[in-house]
Amino acid sequence: MGEKTSFLDALRDEYQTVQAAPDRAAIEDANVIDARMRKSFKWLEKAVTYLNAIKSPIKHRFDLGHGIVFEEPRFGRGVLGQHTLNLRGFNVIDEISLYYHVCASKPIAVEMSAVDAELVRKDVEAANLTFDSRRIRDADGVVRKCVVTVPHEIPAAVLFRTDYRTGSVTITLNNTDRFDRVSLRLQSNAVKEQLLEDVTKFILGMDRSLLRYARFSGISGRPG
Repeated sequence: MGEKTSFLDALRDEYQTVQAAPDRAAIEDANVIDARMRKSFKWLEKAVTYLNAIKSPIKHRFDLGHGIVFEEPRFGRGVLGQHTLNLRGFNVIDEISLYYHVCASKPIAVEMSAVDAELVRKDVEAANLTFDSRRIRDADGVVRKCVVTVPHEIPAAVLFRTDYRTGSVTITLNNTDRFDRVSLRLQSNAVKEQLLEDVTKFILGMDRSLLRYARFSGISGRPG
């Protein structure tokens, strides 16, 4: 005979079911969600144009350790895109993508031990950066040190992905405030100008309000 399910376990199962299933009454119509996405795209398009021209400073610290620090980072080379989905004969926007670069004031070159250089290689490549190492031979001809060079631009991205079935919007932040990827999930009715402002301020390191009202759906830590 199988184990008897406890009352608490039954409540837990019911809780998980309720959490997983969205409230149909709370799901906005597809045309309403699409209108929000289109309005958001226009807002972000203007913001990215301004940020590219201003090259706004970014107040986050990007540090891979071993002396590899991206100093005085600024916003650069932002590109905005969108993806459409055919939903019952109508094209709706299901994704908005912002790709940009966190541009440090100068390229990075750090001298370190050959052992540390190999450890740094993993972190650098995990952050989607180009790694270059020049070996230094000592008087005995043995390689004990290397000069590691890393480009001064960090590829970063912010993605808005909409699930029209559940009415949820997932915001993925990649290398936005550090070397990691974070996903936040919220309902489509939260996609308003205030949210877009919070996203932009978060990119620039001006404010972290974005994290206070969005629900974490996934996070991957520092590469390594």
